[in-house]
Amino acid sequence: MKLLLISDTHGRREELEALLKRYAGEVRMVCHMGDHADDLLKFQPAYPTLQMATVAGNCDYGMNAPRELILTVADKRILMIHGHQLGVKQGLQRLAYYAREKGVDACFFGHTHQPAMFTAGSVFVMNPGSLTEPRGRSHASYGLVEISAEGEIKGEIICTQTGG
Repeated sequence: MKLLLISDTHGRREELEALLKRYAGEVRMVCHMGDHADDLLKFQPAYPTLQMATVAGNCDYGMNAPRELILTVADKRILMIHGHQLGVKQGLQRLAYYAREKGVDACFFGHTHQPAMFTAGSVFVMNPGSLTEPRGRSHASYGLVEISAEGEIKGEIICTQTGG
């Protein structure tokens, strides 16, 4: 099963629309890790068979979405969280500990606008970066995650030529 990960789109939907057109037939689910998570939900009517999951970020005022979400995808437990609650701009140790404490197999987060991918113990962790507003020396980016039939979780961060 393949998932498309995005975060921090901040109201700029053109890049997101292009990604959805490109990957709609390839991925089964799209996960948005907050800061204008409703950008993704606006495309739900156009893609009724594509599963969409969102969490609210620190800029999602009044949005009726959870601050964190645990999904079961292909028998794997996945934590989705924006990350500001755990101080991810200051370091990722609290996030990694929290994910292990929750007993998940993977953790997807955002907030930093910079891509990251690593394993913390047995937990696969990915921040897809920002599709529209990269920070630091990063480029606009998104993530693809694949969960194999054997249960192995692999990811890839893809930098785009747009955004920023």
